[in-house]
Amino acid sequence: MQRQFDMFMLEAPDVLAVHWQWPIALGVILMILGLVAIWQATAATILYVRVLGLLIFIGAAMVFGFSFAFSGYWTEFFVHVLWAMLIGLVGLILLLRPAASAEAITLMVAVYFLISGLMTILFAHAGHVDNLWIYVTEGLINLGLGVLLLAGWPVTGLWAIGTFLGVDLLFKGSAIVALGLSLRAISA
Repeated sequence: MQRQFDMFMLEAPDVLAVHWQWPIALGVILMILGLVAIWQATAATILYVRVLGLLIFIGAAMVFGFSFAFSGYWTEFFVHVLWAMLIGLVGLILLLRPAASAEAITLMVAVYFLISGLMTILFAHAGHVDNLWIYVTEGLINLGLGVLLLAGWPVTGLWAIGTFLGVDLLFKGSAIVALGLSLRAISA
């Protein structure tokens, strides 16, 4: 990844370097949004789950329309209609019951972290990889996050998604600011 970034910076068009302020502004906005999401983690979680539910419901409507427009056989038609109804039901549940949905999503994320952490550690030891400590550290962090989420569940379901979203926005915003500062250095 670093090599691709270095190649981009070496071959960056001059027009990008002239407008270095825009990436910095976007990065700062994302970082501010990340801080707000961490500060108001419960509200960010509810908002995120509702937006996810809306997107899933829109996807269900599109599948439903697809079933009438393009299905040639009755079996395909009914499979698409049933699929659209299932997707629509999930979208409605996320829209109408965001707190309970956030708890369920957090439970799945916690189980994912536990399994991912355990598998990362086991595969690193079994594969005799170089720099084993990096993989073991990653696995332990994943295990720790899984245990943290499960230990406080269902309460963690109300803040975990918003907090993770906020941290992600902070990191992405800081990366975009770094890109803007690199572009600034090129333009000077």
